[in-house]
Amino acid sequence: MKPQSWLIRIALSAVTLIILVLLCAAPAAAIGVLGAKYTGSIAPGGTDTHVVTIDIGADEPATDVLVEVEGFGQNANGVYIPLDPANDLNPYSARSFISLANSTIHLVPGTKQSITATINVPQNVGPGGRYAILYIRSLPGAGSSLSTAVVVPVFITVTGTTPTETGSILQVGTGAVTIGQPITITTTFKNTGNYHYYNAVNEVTVKDSNGALVANASTTPMVYALIPGNTVQFVTQPNVNNLQAGTYTVDSKVLLGGQVLDENSTTFTLKTNYVPPATESSITVSPGSPATLTSPDGRYSVSFPQGAVLSDVVVTLGPYPSSQLNRAPSGAKLGATSFQITGLSGLLSKAATVKVTYSADDLAAAGGDASQLKLSYYDTAQGSWVILPTQVNTQDMTLSATTNQLGVWAVMVSSSTSAGAPSSSSTKAPLPAMLSIAAFAAVVIIVNNTGRRRQ
Repeated sequence: MKPQSWLIRIALSAVTLIILVLLCAAPAAAIGVLGAKYTGSIAPGGTDTHVVTIDIGADEPATDVLVEVEGFGQNANGVYIPLDPANDLNPYSARSFISLANSTIHLVPGTKQSITATINVPQNVGPGGRYAILYIRSLPGAGSSLSTAVVVPVFITVTGTTPTETGSILQVGTGAVTIGQPITITTTFKNTGNYHYYNAVNEVTVKDSNGALVANASTTPMVYALIPGNTVQFVTQPNVNNLQAGTYTVDSKVLLGGQVLDENSTTFTLKTNYVPPATESSITVSPGSPATLTSPDGRYSVSFPQGAVLSDVVVTLGPYPSSQLNRAPSGAKLGATSFQITGLSGLLSKAATVKVTYSADDLAAAGGDASQLKLSYYDTAQGSWVILPTQVNTQDMTLSATTNQLGVWAVMVSSSTSAGAPSSSSTKAPLPAMLSIAAFAAVVIIVNNTGRRRQ
């Protein structure tokens, strides 16, 4: 056996194993549903039926499916979610009205089966609407799991009764208002009527202490029906410009068809002047000349030396929500400023200089000690923050550091500069990607060793 043959055999075996693993990790079965929504009018004491037809494709494996009658819940965004009997406490629930002719079916590839739901509305049901969900999912361990569960909403209008469409704002909140981050206004709203409605809209205004309008915002009409008894949240981010320290009033309205369902307000106080997040800006960086990318407000800049890139690259600097940042490494904490620099798929050939004007909130996070402020970027490959040696200029309140890597950046409070430990919330490479990398490495071994044998 030639010296390199054992390496080639190992590599070929690895590639074969990887291919087998990838084949075994085929996508889960997906289903089709006909009758994916029920909307009907039933008189008190009346009955109706709804047929749901379920199928899987001819190339899918056989699958056992369970259909359950659940309560009609909604998450904060309004998305319909099933509620088990223990959590279905809504007085407008129709879960107990519905029975199924059969609750389990065995799906054979390329065929269809139907399940009939019978709806019996009690004589003393009361006015308005009643609601439930037919929840379709695979049985564990029986055939291939469904790629997604299916929710079939059931909307029952009680015939001969008067629907009421009302609602109440339970809370209006702004959270912590931080320099360099958007002001996020969350309005918590409940349908207090007896009937569902679509297209609810939230309108928000921000006024100063003199009553002058500072900013406003509105949501798009809600695409989901808001079920009576359920609560959702509307989230807006008014385009607020620089604000002086002081107290501001937020007024929030929820409207339906132009009519105000409810209105509520809250206030927030700024102890220091507010600066909004950076708006996006871009430049083309070329190999033959230096370039500087600066945010429109001048708070951020990236200076690229000549030869920093090997070909023309469009680089963009823009905001990055602090709520989406990975947590700080041990011994450090995040400041208030965060942003991202995108457009470069690899490393710079020559290091660029990143310069940031730190905010009063950054300084407060450091206990007033500006020397503790550092620039840092998140290394996605390592799953950790890298805290850079940073020059601090307290006269113009700026931080600057050199780097050959772009990505997500933040002001960090730390007494040292080092690569942080991997964050527990860092994203790991999915298994197929890792296997692909291993396969590529195996192929490289084969090519390299084959090349050596030919020399």
